[in-house]
Amino acid sequence: MKLTHFEGMVLFALVVSTAFGFLSRRQPVGRLKYIAWSLLLFLLIGIAVGWAMYPFSR
Repeated sequence: MKLTHFEGMVLFALVVSTAFGFLSRRQPVGRLKYIAWSLLLFLLIGIAVGWAMYPFSR
């Protein structure tokens, strides 16, 4: 299985967000909201860090 960096980041964010949701919330609706919110934040922060590092790669 060969993943790109973006696919790896999305897979990592999905797995970790799901684990965080199940470990921190008891109600199903609260879990889903927490999973969605943390997934969104993981992806936004990951993309922001990637863009911040981009000028240094050249």
